[in-house]
Amino acid sequence: MSTLEATISMLEAMPEDARIKVMEFTQSLFTSRKPANPFVPVNQEQILSDLAESRQQISDGKGLDMEDALKRMGKQHGFI
Repeated sequence: MSTLEATISMLEAMPEDARIKVMEFTQSLFTSRKPANPFVPVNQEQILSDLAESRQQISDGKGLDMEDALKRMGKQHGFI
């Protein structure tokens, strides 16, 4: 199942009031005068540092399989 399919599946399983909240939040992202982007610009040095840290975590076996993580979150929140 792709991420998009999993997202759609979770939305379909949500109660109507929760779907409305998601829709309202999504609409606010597009109509806000301020950018809703929570990410601040970073320089090349920070990107390479983050990448090195990520690679080390994967080497140490601390990485997560995204499909497993999404399934676990779906079960935890009652979507699956």
